[in-house]
Amino acid sequence: MHKCFQFRNSSFEYRPFVLAVLWFISVAGPCLGREVDMKAQWNDRIALENPHKGWYHHFPDNSIDKYIIAQDSDLTEFPGLDHVYVRLAWAYLEPREGQFNWDIIDQIIEKWVGHGLGIAFRLSCKETSVNRIEQQFATPGWVMEAGAKGGYYRGGKQVGPEGPWEPVFDDPIFLEKLEDFLKAFAQRYDGQPWLRYVDIGSIGDWGEGHTHSGSQRAYNYEQRKVHVDLHLRCFTQSQLVISDDFVYSIADKDERFKMHQYVVENGLTYRDDSPLVDYYVGAYPETYSLRSPEYFDAVYKAKPTVFELQHYGSVKKDGNWTNEPGSSIVQNAPGKTGPDFFRGAMEMLHATYIGYHGYAHEWLADNPELTVELLNRCGYWYFPHTVRLPDVIKVGDRPIVTITWENRGVAPAYHPYDIVLRLSGPDTITVNLPAGNQTWLPSAGKNNTYRERYPMVLPERLKPGQYTLSLKLFSSQVSRTVFLPLNPEMKDSENFYRVCTVSISER
Repeated sequence: MHKCFQFRNSSFEYRPFVLAVLWFISVAGPCLGREVDMKAQWNDRIALENPHKGWYHHFPDNSIDKYIIAQDSDLTEFPGLDHVYVRLAWAYLEPREGQFNWDIIDQIIEKWVGHGLGIAFRLSCKETSVNRIEQQFATPGWVMEAGAKGGYYRGGKQVGPEGPWEPVFDDPIFLEKLEDFLKAFAQRYDGQPWLRYVDIGSIGDWGEGHTHSGSQRAYNYEQRKVHVDLHLRCFTQSQLVISDDFVYSIADKDERFKMHQYVVENGLTYRDDSPLVDYYVGAYPETYSLRSPEYFDAVYKAKPTVFELQHYGSVKKDGNWTNEPGSSIVQNAPGKTGPDFFRGAMEMLHATYIGYHGYAHEWLADNPELTVELLNRCGYWYFPHTVRLPDVIKVGDRPIVTITWENRGVAPAYHPYDIVLRLSGPDTITVNLPAGNQTWLPSAGKNNTYRERYPMVLPERLKPGQYTLSLKLFSSQVSRTVFLPLNPEMKDSENFYRVCTVSISER
């Protein structure tokens, strides 16, 4: 019998009571136990650079020379930068049919993966500028010459050949050439360990799924499904992402919902390209400029979502970052600021990856503290509340360490992590166990916690004495520590956090 409860022979039927007690012990742990309160050691101001989440930088963006950096330290010293987002037109990579210029992105990949960053891609088929031939003909000119239909458009009107060329996005020749290109691209890059995701960017202006700046031609469910299926065939190992505009641009509401269901059923996830776009600030102030947060609600528990801020320079120019008089935020959301909109939108999108869409040095100089705050809150952010263990531990015991966790981020983690428990003293033993972290959903300010029980086995030959119990979370998939918001002085050179001293006696 557990030492907390002793029963004497009597006529009292205590079997149900015993079962209830045993159930309580299994859930709550030993009643005579030692509990270490970790909350006094919390520190939510330190930047935690953790795996599978964080900031990204557009480089290059639309044009080959957009948002380039002045020096490498702009990115290598950016707190929690996770990946570089390469958004380029198809024409840069296949200037002539079957002749590929991979070097243009391989240089980026080699350099930044060498610095520990990941890479994400969007390959667009329509841009809106004509400053380079690859911008005017984002779909390479040889596709038009092969017979693909299209035209030169601006703002819904056909213009002369000096304008940007837009293909008919369901033209069979265009689709045939596009699939050949994507197959070649996927054969080279699909499933690479550094590849975070691939955007479906093959329809619309900048690959966003709409044609507002071009022909303003409408594309229905079936026409768009062809593009989704094409990417599903080519990219069988990498996460596919799609702009919410791709779905919302379908005029028929039933078809729009059908497209959304198709996205969810096929394991895609969403990105929002529009937070703090001036129009959306005025149209959707209650949802922090988000038009379709329900799309993200449908995917975030299973897949990471992506937040793309409107071009930061444009947000400042519109007065929406610093609440300039007459700005859309001042008029439609009095008392709110640009950073408030970022916080609110990130939470509603449950974003794991976040981007400022601008120049790294400018953003960081303007927002040093906000950068750390948003880094920590995006994705998961794990706080240990308490660590519980038995009062008395003897050599050969199987003590259970119970840790109560809270996820104060805006999303769950999508990868399993290990809890690593270490007892160091006369001997050293280390135990790796599944942390159970993928079930820890965001608490959303409700202080929801998760109690996990981690059994240890102490060898019979363990030397008795005083030991230090330490812990850390670890991703074996990428061999990285998952840092916790605890005072740095608790952490040793191997990234273990000291919890308490434990006395282990002879058996």
